[in-house]
Amino acid sequence: MSIYDEPEPFVSPRLLRARRALNAVLAAVILVIVIVGSVAIVKGVAEAILGQCTPPWLAGTDPQICLNAQISQGTLIVSGGTSLTDGAIVQVWADDYGTGPGEHWGTDPASLTVRGGSFGQSFDVSDWGAGTVTVTALFEIGSGQPRDVIDRYGTNGERLSGPDVVLDMNAGDPPPQAVQVSTDVDLSAG
Repeated sequence: MSIYDEPEPFVSPRLLRARRALNAVLAAVILVIVIVGSVAIVKGVAEAILGQCTPPWLAGTDPQICLNAQISQGTLIVSGGTSLTDGAIVQVWADDYGTGPGEHWGTDPASLTVRGGSFGQSFDVSDWGAGTVTVTALFEIGSGQPRDVIDRYGTNGERLSGPDVVLDMNAGDPPPQAVQVSTDVDLSAG
């Protein structure tokens, strides 16, 4: 050590341990942020590639319902995948509000039974006007659902989870919960 060097200040072992602990906490926080950010990125990429049909382990919803729709020669073809058990009932319908005032076309809701984790229906839309068709799938607890479905999700759907859970404010107290998903398809696409 030369006369120009400053002597190192004394740092107590207690202060060194505190610094190390703080550094470990900061490293853990950064690691959590990176992991959470990575999951969000993976989920976003999966949704971009697969549409609404994100893998169940990544979606974090119960039940999971994904919905796809396409137009082919005046026919709207709707297909869905779900984690619901066989026999569960899903309501599906389509609406098109056209491109002008007062234009509206719609289907009656179809009650579809889940088989092998999927459901589907075709609708004739050949006489509908131009525009975007919104297809909606709704799973709600009711007397038509099998007993095992009601047991799993609760009499009022209180055990449903995920971002697609909605409340039916027009029925019951407490209002029953349901799962509702929608997707859009352009009529000119087919």
